[in-house]
Amino acid sequence: MHNLSTLCKKFVSTYLKYYQKPLTIKRQRLFLLLITSSILLTACSSYKANAYSYSITPENLNTTKNTNNNGSQFMRVNILSSFLLKSKTQNSLPITELSDLAWDEDENLLYAISDEGLLYHLKLTIKNNKLDKIDVILAKRLLDKDQQALKGKFSDAEGLTLENGNNGKKGDSKLIISFENKPRIEVYSTKGYFLKKIKTIKKLRKRKYFRHKNKALESITIHPKYGILTAAEQPLKENPLTKQTLYSSSGKEWNFAASTVKNSSITALEVLKNGDILILERAYNGLLSPVVISLRQLNIQKCASSKLCDTSLIAKFDSSEGWILDNFEGLTHIRDNQYLMVSDNNNSPLQKTILVLFEVLNK
Repeated sequence: MHNLSTLCKKFVSTYLKYYQKPLTIKRQRLFLLLITSSILLTACSSYKANAYSYSITPENLNTTKNTNNNGSQFMRVNILSSFLLKSKTQNSLPITELSDLAWDEDENLLYAISDEGLLYHLKLTIKNNKLDKIDVILAKRLLDKDQQALKGKFSDAEGLTLENGNNGKKGDSKLIISFENKPRIEVYSTKGYFLKKIKTIKKLRKRKYFRHKNKALESITIHPKYGILTAAEQPLKENPLTKQTLYSSSGKEWNFAASTVKNSSITALEVLKNGDILILERAYNGLLSPVVISLRQLNIQKCASSKLCDTSLIAKFDSSEGWILDNFEGLTHIRDNQYLMVSDNNNSPLQKTILVLFEVLNK
């Protein structure tokens, strides 16, 4: 079993490098990848690990090795480690389409939600600033106020943040979830039970104000000063495509320039140690185009509502440069300057659930 596990890890690692040779793909390579996909699924069918380690960093990229924690420094991030999570089942529910994360420091537990209204509990083992092991220990459906599983357009859970997750008390954490297809923000227990709705301004509650039903409330976080913050995946119809906006649940707004990368969308938000906002953005323009994942810093604390807030680029990962990327949608703060992001595999055998632990470096 040990030999099979090692073989599968090497096989997957090699396969991923060629599978994601990004998107300048030729017909012959596509045909080869389809064949190797089938072989891979068969050869590794008995490999039962929840997750295994591999690198998203291009082998030929000029990165700086950080001697303090053996990470790889690129722009203003230090990539500590990355894991591939297998699409298994837990409690007869699929582990797939993870759209956002929330770390509970008090419980030493990671929560994740999926597009299908599923809630997961994951146990992380971090050793020497690296992900060493990931176990999914619970999977269940989010329940509405009548204790019924969320269905249809009501189940599209996209953004996740945590209340009382780092106050030194156990048992009082609450999940705050933003939904996209039926735009709203709601509070749930960590076991997935509905608790209450969060009131938001009208234009964040109606689909007609968004550019598309699938471009609504993808992201959410809690700021210590401004409370619950959210953003539409792309600017609302009332705004030009060049101007993005961050909204508080109380109605305050912060405007900033949208990403210059074509078709870029905001997929997650977090709060940096200094109170600024960490923005995760994804750009995808089809199979023959690169995937671009960006991390930007929004200077929210020194921004007047009458002008555009300043932003700075922390890192930009481009699959055409060899980065092994996927549909990164989720983000959470772990501790200090460390963050964890996750990709949504869209329940597709050709996509992956990748978790990346990284550190944001100071300017």
